[in-house]
Amino acid sequence: MAEVTGKKGLWLYCIIENKEPKAFDCPGIHGDGPVFVVEGGEFAALVSEEPMKKYQLVRDTLIAHQKVNEVALQTHRVLPVRFCTMTDKKEKIVDEVLVPKATEFRDKLGEIAGCDEHGLRVRWKDIDKIFKQIGDADEKVREKKQKILSLPENQRHNELIDIGHLVQEAIQAKNAETAKSIVAALSPLSANVKKNNTLGDAMVLNAAFLVRSRDQEKFDRKVDELDGLYGSDLQLKYIGPVPPFNFVEIVIKWKEEPTGEAKKGAEHVSDR
Repeated sequence: MAEVTGKKGLWLYCIIENKEPKAFDCPGIHGDGPVFVVEGGEFAALVSEEPMKKYQLVRDTLIAHQKVNEVALQTHRVLPVRFCTMTDKKEKIVDEVLVPKATEFRDKLGEIAGCDEHGLRVRWKDIDKIFKQIGDADEKVREKKQKILSLPENQRHNELIDIGHLVQEAIQAKNAETAKSIVAALSPLSANVKKNNTLGDAMVLNAAFLVRSRDQEKFDRKVDELDGLYGSDLQLKYIGPVPPFNFVEIVIKWKEEPTGEAKKGAEHVSDR
């Protein structure tokens, strides 16, 4: 195995069991280099040759990283490697990762055996409608509105700001209560659940579920039931199976720093 010279290095996507097939029809993160396998005993790593530099955690690069994992998932169980993990030698992948970490990889595969990750994102279809409902129904907001009507216009500014805060708190509470109900309905059919950050008032839930194969049909039906229950107000986006990014992340610490400016510090994000 020859050392990768110059300003090129090896970008690691995931760890797989070292079995057939070993050809993967997908490009690397820049789209111009093939993904190939580095073998080391019981396990192998999917890699591509990429420039050794500092990479920003941007959407296109992250999606490309995830895409390789998705392609591998079609034929193998995968253990995703943290975004922007690079080295300059194939030998280091074998000697520092694949061979010495074989027991760890077996344990990780055991944790997700017979399970697939599925994602569920839930949003209000019409957030303005929800704000209006809260404004009409929340007692504190109604009291503030009545107080404002009794004040001269030049004295209403602070009260209006207070109403905004009250409505904000109310929508956050409503979102939390709704998310809790949805997760409670799906958790009994899941081996594990991870709630990720939500963005904006309209997003109610952004969660990943590790679903057992034996419970898959029941889980699907339960999502359909929830869609029927909440469908008039909420949009449920259900995806999967996807690589288990939310439940497995292989973090590699090299014995020596890679050459060039490549860093492994970029954090992996799951709200994809």
